[in-house]
Amino acid sequence: MTQEVFRKKFESMEAGEKINITLKFEQFGMMKERDLTVSAYESAGGVQLAIRGTDDVLGSMNIEKVTGTRLKAYSYDLMSQRSTYDFKFEDMNLAEVIEG
Repeated sequence: MTQEVFRKKFESMEAGEKINITLKFEQFGMMKERDLTVSAYESAGGVQLAIRGTDDVLGSMNIEKVTGTRLKAYSYDLMSQRSTYDFKFEDMNLAEVIEG
C-alpha cells in the first residue's frame, strides 16, 4: 500500500473500527515483525485513535497525529513521563480492517 492510502485509511476511521497491521522493525541487528491493532474510539467530542499489540502484551499508545508518512504516537507512564514513537507507513503491512 502507498503512504497516501495508509493516511486516508487512518484519517477516515470511525469509532468502533479497528485496523490490524504488521509492523517491521529492527531489534538487536535482526529484522522482526509485530502484529498491532489501530482502534478508533469516541472521546472529547471526536474520534481518537490508539495503537496496541494484538497479543495485549504491549501497552497502548494514543495517536496524536496522522501525517503523510506516519502515525505519531505518545503515552505517559506512572511517573507522568511522556514517551513518543513514530510508526512509519513504509514499515507497515495491512492485515485486516474490522468495522465496528
